[in-house]
Amino acid sequence: MAAHDRERGFGRARPDLIVGAAILVFCLVVWLITLSFDRAPPALAQNVQPASFPRLVIVVIAVLTIAMMTLGRPVAERTRRVPAMVWLSAGVMVGFVLAFQWLGIVPAMLLVCLGLPVLWGERRWYLIVPFGIGFPLAVYGLFAEVLEVHFEPSPLAFW
Repeated sequence: MAAHDRERGFGRARPDLIVGAAILVFCLVVWLITLSFDRAPPALAQNVQPASFPRLVIVVIAVLTIAMMTLGRPVAERTRRVPAMVWLSAGVMVGFVLAFQWLGIVPAMLLVCLGLPVLWGERRWYLIVPFGIGFPLAVYGLFAEVLEVHFEPSPLAFW
Protein backbone atom coordinates (compact mmCIF):
# COMPACT_ATOMS: atom_id res chain seq x y z
CA MET A 1 0.00 0.00 0.00
CA ALA A 2 1.41 3.40 -0.99
CA ALA A 3 2.07 6.07 1.63
CA HIS A 4 -0.62 8.36 0.28
CA ASP A 5 -3.17 5.49 0.43
CA ARG A 6 -2.43 4.92 4.15
CA GLU A 7 -2.70 8.63 4.73
CA ARG A 8 -6.13 8.90 3.12
CA GLY A 9 -7.72 6.03 4.94
CA PHE A 10 -10.39 3.86 3.41
CA GLY A 11 -12.98 5.80 1.44
CA ARG A 12 -11.50 9.23 2.14
CA ALA A 13 -10.38 11.71 -0.48
CA ARG A 14 -7.05 13.48 -0.26
CA PRO A 15 -7.47 16.89 1.42
CA ASP A 16 -6.04 18.71 -1.60
CA LEU A 17 -8.72 17.15 -3.82
CA ILE A 18 -11.48 18.28 -1.46
CA VAL A 19 -10.11 21.81 -1.22
CA GLY A 20 -9.48 21.87 -4.98
CA ALA A 21 -13.04 20.78 -5.73
CA ALA A 22 -14.37 23.50 -3.42
CA ILE A 23 -12.21 26.11 -5.18
CA LEU A 24 -13.41 24.93 -8.61
CA VAL A 25 -17.06 25.16 -7.47
CA PHE A 26 -16.32 28.69 -6.22
CA CYS A 27 -14.76 29.55 -9.61
CA LEU A 28 -17.83 28.24 -11.41
CA VAL A 29 -20.21 30.27 -9.22
CA VAL A 30 -18.16 33.45 -9.63
CA TRP A 31 -17.88 32.89 -13.41
CA LEU A 32 -21.68 32.57 -13.59
CA ILE A 33 -21.98 35.85 -11.69
CA THR A 34 -19.76 37.57 -14.27
CA LEU A 35 -22.26 36.59 -16.97
CA SER A 36 -24.66 39.14 -15.45
CA PHE A 37 -22.19 42.06 -15.76
CA ASP A 38 -23.30 44.82 -18.10
CA ARG A 39 -21.17 45.67 -21.09
CA ALA A 40 -19.54 49.07 -20.94
CA PRO A 41 -19.78 51.44 -23.88
CA PRO A 42 -16.60 51.40 -25.98
CA ALA A 43 -15.69 54.94 -24.91
CA LEU A 44 -15.69 53.94 -21.24
CA ALA A 45 -14.41 50.37 -21.50
CA GLN A 46 -10.78 51.28 -22.23
CA ASN A 47 -10.70 48.15 -24.42
CA VAL A 48 -11.49 46.00 -21.38
CA GLN A 49 -15.04 45.04 -20.44
CA PRO A 50 -16.03 44.89 -16.75
CA ALA A 51 -16.16 41.07 -16.79
CA SER A 52 -12.78 40.59 -18.54
CA PHE A 53 -10.44 40.99 -15.57
CA PRO A 54 -12.51 38.91 -13.11
CA ARG A 55 -12.79 36.14 -15.70
CA LEU A 56 -9.04 36.20 -16.31
CA VAL A 57 -8.41 35.89 -12.56
CA ILE A 58 -10.97 33.05 -12.31
CA VAL A 59 -9.28 31.14 -15.14
CA VAL A 60 -5.85 31.53 -13.52
CA ILE A 61 -7.23 30.31 -10.17
CA ALA A 62 -8.92 27.32 -11.83
CA VAL A 63 -5.79 26.34 -13.81
CA LEU A 64 -3.59 26.56 -10.71
CA THR A 65 -6.15 24.57 -8.72
CA ILE A 66 -6.24 21.82 -11.32
CA ALA A 67 -2.43 21.78 -11.31
CA MET A 68 -2.48 21.45 -7.51
CA MET A 69 -4.95 18.60 -7.71
CA THR A 70 -3.10 16.66 -10.41
CA LEU A 71 0.55 17.49 -9.78
CA GLY A 72 0.56 18.03 -6.03
CA ARG A 73 2.59 15.85 -3.71
CA PRO A 74 0.86 13.71 -1.09
CA VAL A 75 0.39 15.50 2.21
CA ALA A 76 2.97 13.30 3.99
CA GLU A 77 5.72 14.56 1.66
CA ARG A 78 4.97 18.24 2.31
CA THR A 79 6.71 20.28 4.92
CA ARG A 80 4.49 21.21 7.83
CA ARG A 81 6.04 24.57 8.69
CA VAL A 82 5.90 27.53 6.35
CA PRO A 83 9.40 29.00 5.91
CA ALA A 84 9.96 32.53 7.25
CA MET A 85 10.84 33.71 3.73
CA VAL A 86 7.21 33.14 2.69
CA TRP A 87 6.01 35.48 5.44
CA LEU A 88 8.68 38.06 4.56
CA SER A 89 7.70 37.93 0.90
CA ALA A 90 4.01 38.27 1.79
CA GLY A 91 4.87 41.29 3.93
CA VAL A 92 6.72 42.88 1.03
CA MET A 93 3.71 42.32 -1.22
CA VAL A 94 1.37 43.91 1.34
CA GLY A 95 3.84 46.79 1.56
CA PHE A 96 3.69 47.07 -2.23
CA VAL A 97 -0.09 47.39 -2.17
CA LEU A 98 0.18 50.11 0.45
CA ALA A 99 3.08 51.87 -1.29
CA PHE A 100 1.54 52.23 -4.71
CA GLN A 101 -1.20 54.46 -3.27
CA TRP A 102 1.47 57.07 -2.41
CA LEU A 103 4.25 56.38 -4.87
CA GLY A 104 2.29 55.35 -7.93
CA ILE A 105 2.22 51.97 -9.64
CA VAL A 106 5.52 52.21 -11.56
CA PRO A 107 7.76 53.42 -8.70
CA ALA A 108 6.20 50.88 -6.32
CA MET A 109 6.75 48.08 -8.86
CA LEU A 110 10.33 49.25 -9.35
CA LEU A 111 10.97 48.96 -5.60
CA VAL A 112 9.38 45.51 -5.37
CA CYS A 113 11.13 44.19 -8.48
CA LEU A 114 14.47 45.40 -7.18
CA GLY A 115 13.85 44.39 -3.55
CA LEU A 116 12.33 40.91 -3.79
CA PRO A 117 15.24 39.30 -5.67
CA VAL A 118 17.65 40.76 -3.11
CA LEU A 119 15.45 39.48 -0.27
CA TRP A 120 15.50 36.04 -1.87
CA GLY A 121 19.29 36.03 -1.98
CA GLU A 122 20.05 37.07 -5.54
CA ARG A 123 23.27 39.07 -5.66
CA ARG A 124 23.93 39.35 -9.39
CA TRP A 125 23.10 43.01 -9.91
CA TYR A 126 23.56 42.68 -13.67
CA LEU A 127 20.38 40.54 -13.60
CA ILE A 128 18.47 42.37 -10.86
CA VAL A 129 18.73 45.89 -12.28
CA PRO A 130 17.49 45.13 -15.83
CA PHE A 131 14.65 43.04 -14.40
CA GLY A 132 13.79 45.62 -11.74
CA ILE A 133 13.57 48.39 -14.31
CA GLY A 134 12.41 46.48 -17.40
CA PHE A 135 9.55 44.47 -15.91
CA PRO A 136 7.64 47.41 -14.38
CA LEU A 137 8.09 49.46 -17.54
CA ALA A 138 6.91 46.53 -19.68
CA VAL A 139 3.83 46.02 -17.49
CA TYR A 140 3.07 49.74 -17.55
CA GLY A 141 3.59 49.86 -21.32
CA LEU A 142 1.29 46.90 -21.88
CA PHE A 143 -1.53 48.26 -19.76
CA ALA A 144 -1.19 52.02 -20.34
CA GLU A 145 -0.15 52.07 -23.99
CA VAL A 146 -1.43 48.85 -25.57
CA LEU A 147 -4.59 48.22 -23.53
CA GLU A 148 -5.14 51.95 -22.92
CA VAL A 149 -5.87 51.51 -19.21
CA HIS A 150 -5.69 54.81 -17.34
CA PHE A 151 -3.65 54.84 -14.12
CA GLU A 152 -4.51 57.54 -11.62
CA PRO A 153 -1.44 59.60 -10.78
CA SER A 154 -0.44 59.46 -7.12
CA PRO A 155 0.57 62.47 -5.02
CA LEU A 156 4.27 61.52 -5.09
CA ALA A 157 4.49 60.03 -8.60
CA PHE A 158 7.32 61.69 -10.46
CA TRP A 159 6.17 60.86 -14.01
